[in-house]
Amino acid sequence: MTNAAEAASKAGILVEALPFMRAYRGRTVVVKIGGQALDDPDLSRVVAEDIALLVMVGVRVVIVHGGGPQISDAMASSGLDVSFIGGLRVTDEATMELVRRVLVGSINADLVARLGQAGVAAVGISAGDGHVLVGEKTVGPNGEDLGRVGTIASVGTDLLETLLQRDYVPVLSSIAVDDDGGPLNVNADEVASAVARALSATKLVYLTNVEGLYRDLGTADSLVPEVKATELQSMLDRLSDGMKPKAASAVSALGGGVEKVHILDGRLRHALLLEIFTEDGIGTQVLP
Repeated sequence: MTNAAEAASKAGILVEALPFMRAYRGRTVVVKIGGQALDDPDLSRVVAEDIALLVMVGVRVVIVHGGGPQISDAMASSGLDVSFIGGLRVTDEATMELVRRVLVGSINADLVARLGQAGVAAVGISAGDGHVLVGEKTVGPNGEDLGRVGTIASVGTDLLETLLQRDYVPVLSSIAVDDDGGPLNVNADEVASAVARALSATKLVYLTNVEGLYRDLGTADSLVPEVKATELQSMLDRLSDGMKPKAASAVSALGGGVEKVHILDGRLRHALLLEIFTEDGIGTQVLP
């Protein structure tokens, strides 16, 4: 049986969270899920439960996911060459079909099911669904042909707004369509940033496999708890290949009206709730 001290402590947590619940009710938060939050069934369940709580208190949540490691594993199993140029995956027609199977048929479906188990009404969205993500082909840093690799040209918000108004959680895979209706493989960090800008989101949250942004990768005491967009822009060339797309997308989101961006350790249980509903922020907060 819970004693009085434990009960008072739990009540204190709820009281601390109350002002944040009021502040974010009716506001939009875009969450990009990656890393172990996708791979680890237990962490995936915890993230789904956190999102369920956000939805229950009136936060409008949109989820974006990638699946780079899973795609690479599937390519290796299928005998396809894994090749990157400038951090972008070279995507021929065969690779694009595999990307669709992994992102839409596996990861997106699993996320929607996991959210459903947590009591969230979620809807999977991918290339061509309501023309939510429209892209255009891009090339490598030296003009290399990357195949079906794209960048986001526009975000159609009609379907997203309709779902959000009816308390559904859209779950977007990082595939866009071009003007001819063909699929394009797009970096998921860029997709999350573009969606956050289009929806005038209050927050954009990246759940990653690291504690946050480091000034010197591998140096524990160089974790940056808070940084301004202008300073982050100046750091881009010094960041790792994994962090650079997130940082660039964070700067783009803030330039497009998003109020705050957070880079959090998705391996930490309840990282989302700790960041949104407590005074003690975690990871790295990026401000305009």
